[in-house]
Amino acid sequence: GHTTDDEEDNASIVCSILQPFITFIAAMLSIKLIIQTRQIEINGPPPSKPTSTSTLHNNKVILITGANSGIGLETTRLLYHQYNATVILACRSKSRAVEAMLNIDPSWNDCRSNNNYISSNNNKTKVGAINPKNRMHFLPLDLTSIPSIHTAVNILWNEMNIPKLDVLINNAGVMWNERRETVDGLEMTMAANHLGHFLLTNLLLPKLRETAIRQKHPTKVITVSSSLYTNAVRPRRNNHNNKNNHNNEAITKSKWNATEPGIDLHDLQCQNKPYRLFEQYAQSKLANILFARELGRREKLQHGGLVQSHVLHPGLVRTNVTRNMPWYLYYPNLIFSLFMMMLQKSPKCGAYTTVYCAMMEEEEEEESDDDESCYFVNSRKQPLEKLALSVDEGRRLWKLSCQLILLPVEKES
Repeated sequence: GHTTDDEEDNASIVCSILQPFITFIAAMLSIKLIIQTRQIEINGPPPSKPTSTSTLHNNKVILITGANSGIGLETTRLLYHQYNATVILACRSKSRAVEAMLNIDPSWNDCRSNNNYISSNNNKTKVGAINPKNRMHFLPLDLTSIPSIHTAVNILWNEMNIPKLDVLINNAGVMWNERRETVDGLEMTMAANHLGHFLLTNLLLPKLRETAIRQKHPTKVITVSSSLYTNAVRPRRNNHNNKNNHNNEAITKSKWNATEPGIDLHDLQCQNKPYRLFEQYAQSKLANILFARELGRREKLQHGGLVQSHVLHPGLVRTNVTRNMPWYLYYPNLIFSLFMMMLQKSPKCGAYTTVYCAMMEEEEEEESDDDESCYFVNSRKQPLEKLALSVDEGRRLWKLSCQLILLPVEKES
């Protein structure tokens, strides 16, 4: 009996000694599993480095909107350092763009001479010819102003003398807590997130096609959307698709409570329904997807796919897009940010999918070229929800967008 008791005591002592080590090992394995799961499911894979034999990545010229902060800044950094690209930062603020470029490459300041920072007598930015030693350039652009977009494109070709354009990245985005209008009388969120990019893309398409023909390889338009597009709803109407319905049909608050998923082509700018921050943001993100798909369809149909169109969800990223939230949403978001960090990507990881789409190899392009526009999440193609698949609504949004930004509607061939 004593032997059995002694054995049990010895086993108990061994277990008590080993338990902390077993607990520690289990904890380490759990942490490793959590990190790996976070890397795969939240951060996504980092973009692969170009191979030495790759020629497609060399000397690409890429224009990106909203490039001075958040995802845009990190996208610029990756493209500049990892892919040796020439990047044009299209932003409103010259000082913030300069700060971003110095942050990306402190030596950038050494090759600023004769670059695009010459001031004219009326204190407006005069953008001169680019310095070929420099691979980052500032382009003044306000996506909420139609004249500013036209001016930016004119500067790009006639003053900066950019020889080509390989990729356009429609990255900038805002979220307003109340309805505001631009100088052109357009609703601010829709203008900044969709209509401004729609106009910019259309004005740059000739150069994108010309570059594709000259290089014998498709150029690209990359549009950054959001999975929040799935929250887009519109007032439920009888015969919603009936063209006899008037665009200015008033929607009362009681009618607005009866909704259905989809783009609200009858009131894209919240003129006749209550403005709600998240609902209008979702509408603009759905507009991004419908536009990107329609662009891909038109380019394939009319120009043989010279320009490819991709759209993506960058993930739940810690950026300043929430800066315009009302205080009762902004501060709780700030308070819970430490907890949310476990589920959020850093801006660098948020840039991975954009960079992947912009720089994917020709073989990957061919594999993904089975739709008018590919939707990517974590650098992988993902299916879209039904509300984003309507070709008819994509056509109608294209026509409506042309009317709102005073752009002639091209007839389909």
